[in-house]
Amino acid sequence: MGESRGGRGLPEFEWDEHNEDKLLERHNVSALEAEQCFANPNTRRRHGDALLLLGVTDDGRMLFLVYEQKPNGVVRVYSAREMTDKERRAYRQNAR
Repeated sequence: MGESRGGRGLPEFEWDEHNEDKLLERHNVSALEAEQCFANPNTRRRHGDALLLLGVTDDGRMLFLVYEQKPNGVVRVYSAREMTDKERRAYRQNAR
């Protein structure tokens, strides 16, 4: 099983070289930044085929994440990138 950095009442996260490197190489997002989005109290989640999250890092980066929450509660982030302008507007509107 991969490494987890959890803390601050966050869920446990599952990371391995593949998903952590992919975030950095494709979208310049670190695993720590992705985890920080889960700590944001204004984070919005939608359920469908995948779990989607709009969140903000401790440094104010606005990110869109695709993740899975396993039956044991462990979270595995598959993708994370900067929010689009449309996503930013939706996030700000819902965060009020």
